[in-house]
Amino acid sequence: MFINGCEQEANLPLQLHIEKKQSATETQLVSVNTESIPIVMYHSISNNQSNSLTVHSEVFYKQMEHLKNSGYNTITFKDLMSWKTDQSLPDKPILITFDDGYLDNFTVAYPILEKLQMKATIFATSDYIGSPNHLNWSQAKEMEQSGIIEIGVHTRHHVDLTKSNQLQLVDEISGAKQRLEKGLGHPIIAFAYPSGKFNKNVIQVVKRAGFEFAVTTKPGYAEKKQGYLTLHRVRIPGDQSLAAFIRKFP
Repeated sequence: MFINGCEQEANLPLQLHIEKKQSATETQLVSVNTESIPIVMYHSISNNQSNSLTVHSEVFYKQMEHLKNSGYNTITFKDLMSWKTDQSLPDKPILITFDDGYLDNFTVAYPILEKLQMKATIFATSDYIGSPNHLNWSQAKEMEQSGIIEIGVHTRHHVDLTKSNQLQLVDEISGAKQRLEKGLGHPIIAFAYPSGKFNKNVIQVVKRAGFEFAVTTKPGYAEKKQGYLTLHRVRIPGDQSLAAFIRKFP
């Protein structure tokens, strides 16, 4: 059924070496009164588990199936704008995210999400699009046009932004945003810090670039008090048991 991350790990290519169907009308909308929303962090979904950032396809399917059966409603960052503006959101909202833009996000994760009618966001490293083991433009467009996937920005080259000079910062953040927006033909509002590394200056460049949201690798549910450009996420390691996953998302 299934076809066979940003922290530094061995045996993964490129930047990892650096580090029931339900329609919108059927979804019950509630007044936004939650201060805490889970943002789940994945990287690679594959049957080749050579790295702790890789989740097996069957495990991923069971995790998504649990979320679906437990009443969670997957949303994108575009949907999350309602959280920011105190408008309505689905009951039990959750965001599924993938860092780096690996090919298996299209060949493995996307078919599972499409089957279960669950949304997700892929933070793509713009200059790696079309390179080996990564998404190409056609795949990114196909996923977005399905309404299942939203594309976010993960810099141009997956560099440590805290060690970049100002010109490189702008190029890596604004440059990546511009390239992805030109390639996909629409604005992009969400950003993910490579390896979760950022400082005040980096945040300011992200803000000036026009992003509405940015996510870190700090553990925990996302809360408004963290700041919309420094939201926390829940990392899902490849060796995590289903029972442990269920405890995180009851």
